[in-house]
Amino acid sequence: MATGVIGRIWERRAAVAGLAVLMLLSGCGKTPKGQVLAIVNGEDVTVQQLEAELLDMRIPDSVDRRKLSRTILEGVIDRELEVQEARRQGLDDTPQFRALLKRNEEELLTGMLGHKVAQSVPLPAEEDIRNYIDANPLQFARRQRLTFDQLSFVPPKDRRRLAVLAGAHSLDAADAALRSIGIVPVRGEVAIDTGQTEPDVARQIDRAPPGEPILLPQGERLAVGVITAREPIALPPDTARIAAARALRGGDLLRESQAQIAAARAKAEIQYEPGWGPDKSAGK
Repeated sequence: MATGVIGRIWERRAAVAGLAVLMLLSGCGKTPKGQVLAIVNGEDVTVQQLEAELLDMRIPDSVDRRKLSRTILEGVIDRELEVQEARRQGLDDTPQFRALLKRNEEELLTGMLGHKVAQSVPLPAEEDIRNYIDANPLQFARRQRLTFDQLSFVPPKDRRRLAVLAGAHSLDAADAALRSIGIVPVRGEVAIDTGQTEPDVARQIDRAPPGEPILLPQGERLAVGVITAREPIALPPDTARIAAARALRGGDLLRESQAQIAAARAKAEIQYEPGWGPDKSAGK
């Protein structure tokens, strides 16, 4: 892994070597020290920049971190040279650059806000964890792997046309019903883990009569399936507790974030270009 990383970095160094020579004389005479690891034509390259590069890298214990860090530093310097050349060509003074810069800044700030929200939301109480486990048996005590014989298809724009499935009490009947409205489904077998399924969907599946076709969400597609096999999935108590705590905390974080957005919207002054405001008929 490390060899590949180092190889790619040295390839980039070779690609910008000529640029380094052209810009060599524009330095300001400063000396790297302390938190500054290098100075590229007067621009500092810092310890913080190097640490940011290493943050998401999975480095094996056998790799010499000091040597890898020095190689990564050269990659950061190469990028700084490319940035300087891009600025020299005026690429930082274009509408496209400003739009992308704003988007990246907004994503960074919203990520930092999310991290701050996470620090403010307390961990679930033990009683809440137990109640969540009891309220969602299909994710815990009755967790199952269900095998389906199913028909997968792209739903029509008008979902009301799927009413033809109401009278289909077998998969063959469902196939015929879909074909009657011009939909040719793809038949196949799929397995579903109820512990990784939305609780409402899992309960819908559990309530379906044996052998009765079930309409299921499947990303951008829909599926009509019949359960052909059930296999219990044993979940150790500690694993169940951790999974329940994560689910509860995830819900708490989402609600807190939504509450903050709603509060901000309530106080905000938002003006729209005609035709770009919210669709008031949506959801009616």
